[in-house]
Amino acid sequence: MGITDFGRMGCAYSSLEFAAHRTARWASTRGSSSGHAATLATAQAEAQTNLTALDNTQLTVGVTWSPNNNPGSTVEVQLTYNFKTLLIPISSKALKLKSTSTQIIIQ
Repeated sequence: MGITDFGRMGCAYSSLEFAAHRTARWASTRGSSSGHAATLATAQAEAQTNLTALDNTQLTVGVTWSPNNNPGSTVEVQLTYNFKTLLIPISSKALKLKSTSTQIIIQ
């Protein structure tokens, strides 16, 4: 992997980490008592909104509510991004970058 790939990967991971945190924070205010509870589809849209300078088609979003989406429960957002190197491919597969963020549901 070339040196520019390391820089690109660092930027991609920072963007992924930011998007995971912001999406979990967003979902924590959209629990069962909010009047407009978050769903997997709305969380995916929110994650894509927060993902900067990356290809949204390479993003996978997972959301887990534990034990449910009531206030006091937790919401966990897991983002996975398929990162492709530019210069020297390590393998034919993309590197999987992952970030997870958990928040307590407040509403």
